[in-house]
Amino acid sequence: MILMEDPYLKSLFRYEQKDSLLHRLDPRVKLLWLFGISVLSVVFGTPDLLAILFISTLPFWFILKPSKSRIKAILIIFGSVLLSFTVSQALFYYWAKEPLFTLIPSSFPLVGPLTGGIYFYADGAIYGLYQSFRVMACLSAAMLVIATTHPGMLIDAFVRFFEIRIAGKNYRIGIPYEIAFMVSSAVSFAPTMLEESSVILNAMQARGLELKDIRRKAKALKYILVPLVVNILRAGRKLAIAADTRGFRANRHRTYVNELKLKRSDYIFLIYTILLTSGGLYLSYMGFGGTVPV
Repeated sequence: MILMEDPYLKSLFRYEQKDSLLHRLDPRVKLLWLFGISVLSVVFGTPDLLAILFISTLPFWFILKPSKSRIKAILIIFGSVLLSFTVSQALFYYWAKEPLFTLIPSSFPLVGPLTGGIYFYADGAIYGLYQSFRVMACLSAAMLVIATTHPGMLIDAFVRFFEIRIAGKNYRIGIPYEIAFMVSSAVSFAPTMLEESSVILNAMQARGLELKDIRRKAKALKYILVPLVVNILRAGRKLAIAADTRGFRANRHRTYVNELKLKRSDYIFLIYTILLTSGGLYLSYMGFGGTVPV
């Protein structure tokens, strides 16, 4: 319900039109950087390296200079991830030692005998804190790619990721155009879904629906689900009709207005990505990888 009511989160999945250094980069290079960050977030296992990996994505946000609405949405997402990982691991950490304090004793009726008691573990909270850096590093990189890459260019990058020339013919290597279009449409539908949810919620509140407590908000979800699904299906049908009208899949060999060519800045960023990923893999190979208890 919070996601539906907060207008700032709608801007999180939208392309932000600017003329920054990141916007001018080739989308294929940015996808490689995102892939490198994702790989390192999996192989790193120490708090220091995970924190450094997440911090390495932050300077690009200063280069982008995002809008206030996007900054607030990012802080909400990061705060939610940080809090959920820390609290969940503090309560259910497998390698826990001595609890810091007791939330529900084992003698508590019904819940106590079933769970053996619920305790807060300090070492679990620390473990959850640095494990959240894994997710936040990937989220930060993914949101940067979405904010700085036009959906059309993103589709081109997926479809024409690599091109080779054999016997006088050019062969493009990438995923099928239909799948690339589906991925781009899915990202574009996220803000649409939030907007539709907000409209439905406002309409219900105008008709007397009260959302003062959590119980009533949970009850309102079942009233939102049906019209939300219907509206999304309608929007999807309109998109399909528009695509067919413009000759989608009419010709197997498509032509493109914009040709993807690497520039000097793209090569510099590509070298940075290769050094970052290879250096991280080397550190992991030397014993810094893996997830171990604190």
